[in-house]
Amino acid sequence: MVLRNHDFGDRMMFGSGHSGGCRRVTLRVACSIAFALLALQDAHARDKLLLGASSVAAAAGSESLLIPDPLPLVWCLERAGESNPDIARAVAAAEAAGYRVKPAGALDDPRLAYEASNIPTGDFDFRSTPLSGHQFGLRQKLPFPGLLSSREAAAQRDARAAALRLADRELLIASAVESAWAELGFAQQALRITDRNTALLRQLASTAEARYRVGAGLQQDVLRAQVELTALLRQRLRREAAVAGAEATLVALLDLPEASVIPSTEALLMAAPAPALEALFVAAKERSARLGALEQQVEEARARVRVAELEGYPDVDLGLGYRLRRAVAGDPVDGDDYLSAGVTIRLPLNRSKWRARVAERRSLLRRAEADHRAARAAVVASLRRSHAELERAVSEEALLETGLLPQARQSLASSRAGYAVGRIDFLSLLDSQVRLLDAELRLTRARADKRLAFAALESAAGEKLR
Repeated sequence: MVLRNHDFGDRMMFGSGHSGGCRRVTLRVACSIAFALLALQDAHARDKLLLGASSVAAAAGSESLLIPDPLPLVWCLERAGESNPDIARAVAAAEAAGYRVKPAGALDDPRLAYEASNIPTGDFDFRSTPLSGHQFGLRQKLPFPGLLSSREAAAQRDARAAALRLADRELLIASAVESAWAELGFAQQALRITDRNTALLRQLASTAEARYRVGAGLQQDVLRAQVELTALLRQRLRREAAVAGAEATLVALLDLPEASVIPSTEALLMAAPAPALEALFVAAKERSARLGALEQQVEEARARVRVAELEGYPDVDLGLGYRLRRAVAGDPVDGDDYLSAGVTIRLPLNRSKWRARVAERRSLLRRAEADHRAARAAVVASLRRSHAELERAVSEEALLETGLLPQARQSLASSRAGYAVGRIDFLSLLDSQVRLLDAELRLTRARADKRLAFAALESAAGEKLR
C-alpha cells in the first residue's frame, strides 16, 4: 500500500477552529493514522504514531469548547448547570436517596436452610434409623406491624430533602456564578477605566512638562503629575491581579480547562426594579428549597422516632421445614416425609436499651427542628441585607449615572480648557481627573453590586426575580 505524505500532512492541518471543523479534522487524522498503522511493520514506530494520534485528538477536543466573546451570563449559567462538580455531586446524592426508598420498606430476604438430620455416627447411613433424612427449611422474618411503612416514610422524606437540596445547590451555584461573572466584569472594566485615565494623565503630564520647558509652568506640577501617574500604574497592577483572581473563580465554577482564555464579559448594566421585601419573605416561606429541605429533614426525624419505637416491639420469624426420608425397617410411617412449621419471637426484654434509642431519635428530632428555625432566621437576615444592598446599589447607580459622572466629565473638560489658557492651576486639573476616575469606578462597582445583590436575593428567596 502506498501512503502519500502530502495527503497525510494536509489532513493534519486544522481549519477555522470551530467545533464541527475540529471533529472533522479529528476523523481525518484518525483515518490517516489507521492506514499508516497498516503500512508500518515496526512495533516501535507504531507505538509512536499512536501516541501522536491521541495527542492530536486531545488537542482537537480541547478546541471544541468555544467560549463566546463577549462572555454572556446566560452561557456561564448553562455551563455551570452542565459541568459544575457541586451540582453533579448533589444530583448523585439525590439519586442515591431515591434508590434507598424501596429497600427501606421491603421485607428481609427469606433464608433457605439445609440440614443432614439425625445421622448415626457409627456408619453415617441415612437408612439406619427412621429419623434420619435431608431437612430443608425456609424462614422469613416479619417485623412488627407498621415498622416497614415507617422506615419507607422516613426514606421518602430523606429523598425529598435530597431533591430540594439539589434545587438549592443549583440556585447557590447560579448565584455564585453570577457573582463571579459580575466581579470579573467589574475588574475588567476597572482595568479599562484605569488604562484610559492613565492615557489622559500622560497627556496632562506631557502638557505640564511642555509648559515647564517654556517657563509657563512649575516644576512641582511636573512632579505631581509623575506621582499621580505612578499611583495609577500601581493601581493597574492591582486591577490585573483582580482580573486574574476573578477569572480563576469563574473557571473553577464552570469547570473549564485550566488553559482557558476568558474573554471580556458583556455589559454589567441591568434594568430590573428592586422587589418588595415583604414579597420576598412570602416567596422564601413558600418556595425556598433550602427551607423545604430542612422541613423534610424534620419530618424524616419524626418518622425515625416512630421507627425506633416500633423496633422495640417483638418481631416474628416464621419457619417451614421439610424432611426427605427413606423407608427403613421398623418405620411406623413407612418412609413418609416429615413436614414441620415453627415460630420464633424476639423478646425485647431490655427495655432501657430501646428507651435510649427512642430518646436519641427524639433528640435528633429537636436538633432538626432547631436547624430549621436557624436556617429560617438566616434566610430572613440574608433577604434583609441583600435587599438593603440592592436598594443602595440601585440608588447609587442612578445618582452616579445621572449626576456625578456627567458633572465630573464636564468639570474635567472645563479644567483642561482653563489650564490651557492659564486660568486654573495644575492641581485643580489633577483633582478633576481623579474625581472622574473615582466616579467611573464607583458607577461600575454599583452595577456589579446590583447584580450581586440580586443573585443573593434569588438564592435566599428560592426563585428567579428577573
